[in-house]
Parts: sequence; structure tokens; C-alpha cells
Amino acid sequence: MPNTMVDELALRDLVDGYAAAADAGDAEAFTALFLPEATLSARHGDEAPAVYVGSARLAEIPARLARYRRTFHTVTNHRFEIEGDTATGGALCQAHHVSDGDDGATDLVLTIRYDDRYARTAAGWRFATRDVHILWTAEHPVTIF
Repeated sequence: MPNTMVDELALRDLVDGYAAAADAGDAEAFTALFLPEATLSARHGDEAPAVYVGSARLAEIPARLARYRRTFHTVTNHRFEIEGDTATGGALCQAHHVSDGDDGATDLVLTIRYDDRYARTAAGWRFATRDVHILWTAEHPVTIF
């Protein structure tokens, strides 16, 4: 009999690990969360998505975030539907991206919905696909300590 609670905790750890690896700029930890042939697509509203397929392309994502002084992803509202060794689910996220500018630091805040498909592997749950839907953004000045 499957232990849904254990699987849900492992999937939550996977989803939260994505945020931690992205914020740390750790491409190795980031790509380890995905199947080798996984796909990530990211879109703003109705725009055509940017698509990353496979480990080499996925490794570009933490490097792209390095243009910011700091990032901070807060992930909430986790949800999962588990069927054997596959699952679907997702979460909501507020992603902060702090930059230095001529007039001081600013924070670009993205409100995101993640829609995911997962696969259980010998190493644990991994992302098979991740669709990143940027729902809205806001930008405001911040003070960095």
C-alpha cells in the first residue's frame, strides 16, 4: 500500500528544492531535480513560452538568475495528485529579484503558478515537466542591508 503522506512530503521537498537551488545559483543541484530529458517552459501571460529541454539547457536557468544581486523564491499552496510512480501538481510562488540601479536597489516581484508532472526514480521524485506561469509582476525600491 503506497504511503501518500511520505510521497507528498518528498514532492514538497522537490518543489522547495527547486527554489533553494535557483536562489543559490547551484546549477548542479538544480538539474539534479529533473529527469535528464525533462522540459521546463516559462511564460509571461499569453506570450510564447521560453522552453528548456534536457539537463544542459536547464543548467542555464540558475546562471540567468545571476544577473540579479539576490533572488528569493517563497513557495506556497503545494498540491499533488499521486498515481503510482507518477504525479501531477504544482504550487504558487512569489519570486523576488533584487537589482542595483543608478537610483538604488529595486525588487522585481513575480507572482508565479507552477504546473508540474513528476516521476518517481530510484533516486526519488523528479520533475518530468515544469510549466512556469508568470501571472503578474510588480517592481519597487528596496533597501539592502
